[in-house]
Amino acid sequence: MRLAQLAMLIAIQAILTFTPLGFIMIPPISITIIHIPVIIGAVTMGPLFGGILGASFGVMSMLKATFAAASPADIIFSPFISGAPVQSLILCVVPRILLGVIAAWLFIGLKKLIKNETASIGLSAGIATLCHSAMVLGLMWFLFDSLPLKEVFATMMSLNCLLEIAMAVVVGMAVCKPLLVYLRKQKLIQK
Repeated sequence: MRLAQLAMLIAIQAILTFTPLGFIMIPPISITIIHIPVIIGAVTMGPLFGGILGASFGVMSMLKATFAAASPADIIFSPFISGAPVQSLILCVVPRILLGVIAAWLFIGLKKLIKNETASIGLSAGIATLCHSAMVLGLMWFLFDSLPLKEVFATMMSLNCLLEIAMAVVVGMAVCKPLLVYLRKQKLIQK
């Protein structure tokens, strides 16, 4: 069952990555929801599967940046185009793996601490999304110091990041809570 769930979430990631469905466009910003399957998998399957989904997200974002870049900023996510292949690989993969691992451990810890599963899901999704945004933008700043990223960093961390956090919290709670109930009923996970 875990492998089927993993495969389904990777397929959803691919659809969201390679079609416009993964982006909610509200000009002048674009809210991405591509990270949400990583959070869903991390909450429902744990840190190992969260990390695997994060790695999948990283590889897909690298492929998208290489073969279908949506903006000039996407170029730094491609090890083939950026001129800095190692930095691009780190930027694509490391924050995405950590997104899944952080979301899973946050959920596990918060569930024990506050003893409210729905709130734990929402907080985990929100905090993990904030951490992911900070890691990606921070690595962009440190690994690609020739880019004028200070203004971009400040702008993206404000409105865009807040909207992505809100989407992750709402969708994460709406999907994870019933999915956890179902998985427990089927005796596929423990309480």
